[in-house]
Amino acid sequence: MIFSRFKWNDSTILELSEPLNAYIYFRDQRMNLLTGFPESYSIQDFHNKLAATDLQDLYPNPTVYHFYYEYGLWQMGEDHGLDKNSPLVVEIEYKKSSKRQPRKPRLKNLNLKTLERPNWTEYKEAFFKIQEELLNGNCYQVNLTYPFDFMTEDLLHPEDIADYFFSQKNLGAYAHATFFGEEMILSNSPECLFQYQQNHIFTMPIKGTMKTEGSDLTLLWKKMLSDKKEEGELLMITDLLKNDLNRLDTPSAKVMKLRAPLFVPGLLHQYSLISLKLVNEVTLAHTMKCLFPGGSITGAPKRRVMEIIGDVERFKRGIYCGSTLLCYGPRKVASINIRTANINLEEKLWRYGAGGGITLLSKASDEFQEMESKVASFLRQLNIAGY
Repeated sequence: MIFSRFKWNDSTILELSEPLNAYIYFRDQRMNLLTGFPESYSIQDFHNKLAATDLQDLYPNPTVYHFYYEYGLWQMGEDHGLDKNSPLVVEIEYKKSSKRQPRKPRLKNLNLKTLERPNWTEYKEAFFKIQEELLNGNCYQVNLTYPFDFMTEDLLHPEDIADYFFSQKNLGAYAHATFFGEEMILSNSPECLFQYQQNHIFTMPIKGTMKTEGSDLTLLWKKMLSDKKEEGELLMITDLLKNDLNRLDTPSAKVMKLRAPLFVPGLLHQYSLISLKLVNEVTLAHTMKCLFPGGSITGAPKRRVMEIIGDVERFKRGIYCGSTLLCYGPRKVASINIRTANINLEEKLWRYGAGGGITLLSKASDEFQEMESKVASFLRQLNIAGY
């Protein structure tokens, strides 16, 4: 069984089923998910296929791409530390699509037991390594993340998880779920890597986090607006992504919104909206080369901070901090996979990533608490006991 679901609007889910083709790509080969057999097809071959596809092209069948964070390392030639079994991209072309209201879930709740989470000592050590890089002028902002591991008590069916997830209220704008093999991607992302429509491409970086519980939201937003650290975080990434967009085509990117509020369950964020009008045809390969991974989950300058991230983070990010691209007719929408869990259903394991941007104005205890708040927001969204 292979399927994908996407939030279409506040009352409708896009359901994709009956895959025509489904592959997971590694550096030197791909696995055919329909047959279970490996095939000789390198990630360079996949890249060449993207280079033959324009953003303006219409897809005859709905197609979903899940780009793992490590695909960005490969694009930059920084993948020497990856083994040949590291997944880089999942590609699924579907025959059937339908839009419908969320299904009534069979599950009444999800019981998740915590297995492992980062401790304060290891976080503080990584934080001060990043502060040293910042003080030495090697970067301006670094996004530091950690995995949080959970386990379900029962062996769950993937459609039951998806039904339960999409029955929840206030899901992120880019919420989606895909099941393939034994793996499931469950994302409640509010963040857009890019969205293409009518010869315009948009991006929407999110930076800055404050807890909303028990707060006057108007006063809380005023507090965020007056916070120099929060302001600096978003302005740096807005400038980075404006430059990324300008690399795509004629450099004419415009900031449509700057420091606008975004409320998600339990949290307040701020975001910018940046737009570029495309003059020429732009390929998917060039788009990913310029924009992926998203600047909000790496930092600035992007290439250098990805090297730093590789040094200080002890786990691969995988699908977390990667992107999911939906190609549906003329619609091309790519999320940034924050608020995202990677699930191994057979082993009943859930891995959820969380983190935040570190600058010279950051305090280790505040950043650690922000990371914990983001985990709590995801678990609260799923009505997990204790959150």
